[in-house]
Amino acid sequence: MKIMILGVGKSGTTALLYKMAAGLSGCRAFSGGKPGKYLGDYAHAVYKHTYEERKGKNFDLYRKHLKNERYDRMVWLARDPRDVAVSRMLYRWNRGCIGHRRQFKAHLELVKKKEADPASIPFYEICRYAGYTEWPTDMRSVVAEERRRYENMRAFVAGAGGNWFVFKYEDMIEKRFGALNRYLGFSVNHEVGVPNATVKSKVARKKTSGDWRNWFTAQDIDLFKPIYLPYMQLIGYDSGDWELRARPVIEPEYSSGYMQALTERLAADVVRNIKYSAQSWWERRSG
Repeated sequence: MKIMILGVGKSGTTALLYKMAAGLSGCRAFSGGKPGKYLGDYAHAVYKHTYEERKGKNFDLYRKHLKNERYDRMVWLARDPRDVAVSRMLYRWNRGCIGHRRQFKAHLELVKKKEADPASIPFYEICRYAGYTEWPTDMRSVVAEERRRYENMRAFVAGAGGNWFVFKYEDMIEKRFGALNRYLGFSVNHEVGVPNATVKSKVARKKTSGDWRNWFTAQDIDLFKPIYLPYMQLIGYDSGDWELRARPVIEPEYSSGYMQALTERLAADVVRNIKYSAQSWWERRSG
């Protein structure tokens, strides 16, 4: 059996990949790369991909791939776009901040300010410092990027057809796999987690839902609600629930601490690789 998982980044695709692969004996799990990169003659295989225009992985690429490759099952993994936005913003520095230290410091300081007083700064203002080109970008660019992302996602899911199964991240963390298991024809192993090596490279965060209520302000709702509503309605989220926390709490462990952990992890990996390369060179020279 050949299975594809597709979703936007920070929607839980990696977690679902390993839970699903563990439900089939001898199943291989492949993550990332352009579609088709890891295709092979396997009895069972699950391929996880993410939609990311910035990396060239747009829906035209996936549509073209699916015209040429047949999958027995295809799953679109959805997550509340408000939670995705928070996770994506905090994950911005997963590749480190070399060459962008001033931007990272400015971004980090805003997040710390938000932690100290969640109502003091709107979420969109922090997003202005999480871009990949100029910074701080203007608010209209932040909104326009989100609009393009969710218009494209909605169009893809709406036109995907009956061969696709839409599964929610929120159902995964609540272990509601019944409908997905019936679609797959086997039971995923919901007790299986992401392998340690992958967890280390990803630096996992909260694994919960609804954290956006601590981050968003009334201004953010005015900006993002018109963008997210069409997608939320298509997937089946409660599009009328925009209630914020009366007393929002943003935990440093899962915000500024998480951002710093990402950069520190990458720096440690760089040092370790340099030491390993130097040792290998010396051993070859000595031998």
